[in-house]
Amino acid sequence: MNAGHSAEQRTSAPPFLAGENPAQERYHEASELFALLDYLKALGFGVFSIRESLQAVGERIDGTLQGFHLSADEARQCIAYMDSLGVGVVELPAYPANRYGQALNHTLLAEARAAGLAIEFAAHARCVEGDIRAAWEAGFRRVHLYIGTSKIKQATARKTIEQIAATAARSIVFARGLGFSSVRISTEDAFRTTLDDYEAFYTHLAGALDAAGVQVEGIGIPDTVGLSTLRELGDRIAVLRRVGLPFQFLECHIHNDIGNADRTYVDTLMLCMRLGITMLPDFSILGIGERNGTIGLSSLLESIYRRLIVLYPRKMPQIRQAMREKLGTLPSGELFVNRYRDMDAFFYRIMARTGFVFDRSPFSANTEFDGSGVHADTTMRAFLLAQSEGMDGQDAVDQGNSAYAGALPPYDMPLRTPVLACFGCGKSNVRYWRERSGLALRPEPELRAHVNDLDDLEDFDASQPLTESAIDELIAQLIRCYSIKQNGISHQDAMELVGMFYAPIDETVPVAASAAWPD
Repeated sequence: MNAGHSAEQRTSAPPFLAGENPAQERYHEASELFALLDYLKALGFGVFSIRESLQAVGERIDGTLQGFHLSADEARQCIAYMDSLGVGVVELPAYPANRYGQALNHTLLAEARAAGLAIEFAAHARCVEGDIRAAWEAGFRRVHLYIGTSKIKQATARKTIEQIAATAARSIVFARGLGFSSVRISTEDAFRTTLDDYEAFYTHLAGALDAAGVQVEGIGIPDTVGLSTLRELGDRIAVLRRVGLPFQFLECHIHNDIGNADRTYVDTLMLCMRLGITMLPDFSILGIGERNGTIGLSSLLESIYRRLIVLYPRKMPQIRQAMREKLGTLPSGELFVNRYRDMDAFFYRIMARTGFVFDRSPFSANTEFDGSGVHADTTMRAFLLAQSEGMDGQDAVDQGNSAYAGALPPYDMPLRTPVLACFGCGKSNVRYWRERSGLALRPEPELRAHVNDLDDLEDFDASQPLTESAIDELIAQLIRCYSIKQNGISHQDAMELVGMFYAPIDETVPVAASAAWPD
C-alpha cells in the first residue's frame, strides 16, 4: 500500500540542510517534515470540508450568535480554489430532508463535472438509509459515513457495540448496492470511545463486511476535542491492523479546542508517512467549525514551516524559499503559495460580508455560548445519564462535559449551551431557547394550521401527535432548510419560527401530560 512513498523519498535531505550535521536528531526530523510536502501533494492534501465550515458557531457584529453560511456562488469559488490547488476531495453534507440543500449539492456537482474539475466530492452522512440515498440521488459517488460508538452513544441509543457495528455494516452494504465507488466509515469520536469498544466495533464490523463480501476504502479516526496523543492514535491504528479490516486510506479530523490541532495533524501525518499509510487530513475554511474547528490548509502548511524554523532558526530565509519551490507552480502558472494566500483572502472577505466574528480561543468570553446542536445534545444526555446513575452536583456536570467538552475546564463551561446555529441546528437548540424564554406549545388547532401552511416540509408525518419533541424537531428542520434557502438566517428569524409554534405560557392552553414524548 502506498508504494510511491519510499524510504528514499522520506529521508532525502532538503537543500537548506546542506552543510548541517546529518547525525543530529533535528536533521532527521527536518528531513521528514520537509518530505511531508511531497506526501501531501501526492495525496491531494486531504479533504476540504465545506460541511465542517458551515457548522461554525460564532458571534455576529450585532451580538447575536449563529452559523457561517456560503452562497451558491461562494461555494463554487471555494471548490474552484481547492481544485486549482490540487486538493483531492471536497466534503459536503448529505441533505435527506432539505430540498434546497439537496438541490444545491446536485447543482455544485453537476457544474464541477461539466467544467472538467478533477476534484472528487464526498457526502458526509449518518449510517441512515435516507442520508445515503439522498447522497446518491444528488450525484455523489463517494460517501463518508459516521456512527457514534462512545459509552454515551451506546447508552442513549440503547444499543450494544455489536448492534452499532451491525448498523454500520448494513449502511456500508446499502451504499455498495447503490454503486458508491468509495465508502469511508468513521466512529463519531475515536478518542471518546474506549479502546476495548473501539476494537470490538471494528472486530464485529470486519466480520460482517467479510460475510457480505464488501469492503470500505477509508477509515475515519476523528478527534472532536483535539485531546488525542500520537500514542493513542498508534493504539487505534494497531487495532485496525489486528482485526484485519482492509482499507486504502485513513482520514484524520481533529478539532482545535486546546490549540493543539496543528501539531497533532503534523505528528499524525509523519507517523502515517513512516508506516506507508495514506492519511488524509480534514480541513476547513480558516480553521473554523463547530466550536474550535479543524485547521485550514494554510495552517497545516504553515505548521510544517514553523516547526522547521524551530529546528533551524537561523535558516528561516532558506526554509521559506525551499518550501515555496517544493510547493511549486500550478498548471495555471501561478505559484502555489500565492494561490492559497488569495484563497484565504477570499475566505476573510466572506466572513466580513456575513459579519461573522470567530474567536478560536476555547477560553474566550463566548465559551459559555459555544456549541452546536449535536454536541449540545450529547453533553446534556451525558449529564442526564449521570444523574440517572446517582451522580449529582458537580460530578454530574463533569460527566456531562466529558462527553464532548473534556478539553475545557468545568468552570468555563458548566454544561454546553446550545445556540441556534442554523445549518447545524438540532432540536436541543430549539428546546434550550424556548425553555429559556418560558414558552409553551400553542393550542393544537393552531399547531395543525401552521403545519398545514408550510411549503418546506420534508419527511415530516403531519398526522403524528404534535408534542414538544416533534415540534422541536420540526422547527430545527425548518431552520436548517431556510438557512440554505436564504443563505443564512438571523437568530431573530430563527426565533420567529419558534414563535409560530410556541408562545408565553399565559397565552397558551396547558398541554396534557400524556401527550409528551420522551426524548
